[in-house]
Amino acid sequence: MMTRSRTAMLALSLLIPFSGSNAYAWGDRGHSIVAEIAMRHLSPKAAAAVREVLGSESMASVASWADDYKNTPEGKATKPWHYVDIDIARDRYSADDCSRDGCLVTAMTDLASNITDTSRDPATRRKDLLLLIHLVGDSTQPLHCGEKNGDGGGNTISVMMELNAPDQHALPIGTVPLHAVWDDYLVGAAEWSWGAYVQRLEDHVVPGIATPPTDAKFASEWIDECHAVTQAVYRLTPPAAADGKIHIGPDYQSAVHAILDKQLATGGLRLAALLNAKLAK
Repeated sequence: MMTRSRTAMLALSLLIPFSGSNAYAWGDRGHSIVAEIAMRHLSPKAAAAVREVLGSESMASVASWADDYKNTPEGKATKPWHYVDIDIARDRYSADDCSRDGCLVTAMTDLASNITDTSRDPATRRKDLLLLIHLVGDSTQPLHCGEKNGDGGGNTISVMMELNAPDQHALPIGTVPLHAVWDDYLVGAAEWSWGAYVQRLEDHVVPGIATPPTDAKFASEWIDECHAVTQAVYRLTPPAAADGKIHIGPDYQSAVHAILDKQLATGGLRLAALLNAKLAK
C-alpha cells in the first residue's frame, strides 16, 4: 500500500506542469539537485561568501528563482539567457547563436564576473548569484543547448509520455513537448525525492566526473559539451509510431538514464567549481 501511495503522490506532482506552457529547465527538482550537489563541493571560503549573500537561504531552495523572475516585468529581459539554440547539424557554439539580448553563454560569462564585485549593492549581488545558480543548471539541460530545425529545443515536438515511477508502476499518460520531458518529467520519475536523487548521484556518478574548467572561455566550453549531449538526445528520441505519435516510455527512460544522471551531476560540479574559482579569492 505504501508503494502505491507514493506512486500516486508522484503521479500528482508530475501532472502539475501539464497545466503550463512555459519551459523551465530541469524544473524545480532538477535545479535543487544541481544546487545541492554544488553546495556539498564548495570550498570553505566560497561557502562563506555564498552565506554572506544569501544569508540563511540554501542554494537548493532558491535555485529556481530565476524561472519566476524571467516572467516578471523586471526580469523579462533575462528570458533569452536561459538557453542557446545551436542546431544539431553543427557541433559547436558560435557567437551568432546569441541574439542581441544575450544567451546562456554570454549571461554566464557576465554573471560570473559580476559576483566577484563586492562593491555592488546587496540586492544586486543577490540577484546576480541567484541567476548564476540557475543558469549553470540550465547549461547541462540538453534541450537548452541546442535545437533541430528551429524546434526551440524540442518545444514544438509533441510526444506521448508513458513513463514509469521508480517502482515501475505506470505514471499518467499525457501529451507534452519533448522539452518538458527533459525539463521535469524524467527527473521526477527517476527517484521518489530529489534528496534521494542527490545522494545516489553523489555515491555513484559524481566520483567519475572530472572538475569542470572555469577559464575565460568556460561558458562556451560548457555549452559545446552540453550540445554534444543534445545531439545524442535527438538521436535517441524515437520517430513517430504507426499511430503517428512519438512514444516516450520505459525504453526511452532506460536509454537516457545515464545521460540524465551525468548531466545533473555535472551541473552541480560546474556550479561548485565556478563559485570556488570566483568567490574563494
